[in-house]
Amino acid sequence: MSRIPGLLTVFLIGLSACAPTGPSVTSDGVYRIRADDIADVQYRMLDSVNALRTGAGVAPVALDARLTAAAETHAQDMSRQQRAWPFGSNGSSPYDRVARSGYQGALVAEMYAQTFETELDTLAAWVDDGAWGDEILNPEATDMGFAWQQDSTGLLWWVIVLGNGDAASAAPVF
Repeated sequence: MSRIPGLLTVFLIGLSACAPTGPSVTSDGVYRIRADDIADVQYRMLDSVNALRTGAGVAPVALDARLTAAAETHAQDMSRQQRAWPFGSNGSSPYDRVARSGYQGALVAEMYAQTFETELDTLAAWVDDGAWGDEILNPEATDMGFAWQQDSTGLLWWVIVLGNGDAASAAPVF
């Protein structure tokens, strides 16, 4: 009788190893990201961007919380607008969002997408795009922000913001 609790413990530990980790494709074929997947998704994207950059002989970027806040603001706003584009519903530009985030460096690039695809599929599409692929490998970038918004349908609004923390941000010209 005393062996049963021990066997049950071993069984439950083994079963817990079978629990899904990270985002998963649900039975309806939609890639769903749970709240506890945020760090996994962010660092998977950071690692993938840095693998591309290193492979191209370019220095890696560091994940920056302020640029991530700018990316998150824009991802949420694109979702509300139901439109993937660089402008916020308040008329803000990527430069405005980066400045509002408190980032002291300069904006290098912003990439965005509206898709049901994973973060790595989206990165591959950006790389294949040419212009955005060049921006991902831009040697001026030292920092990266990455965020997304997922609608109830599973539609994802992805945003990467690249910055140069060594460059002072340019003052807007009026």
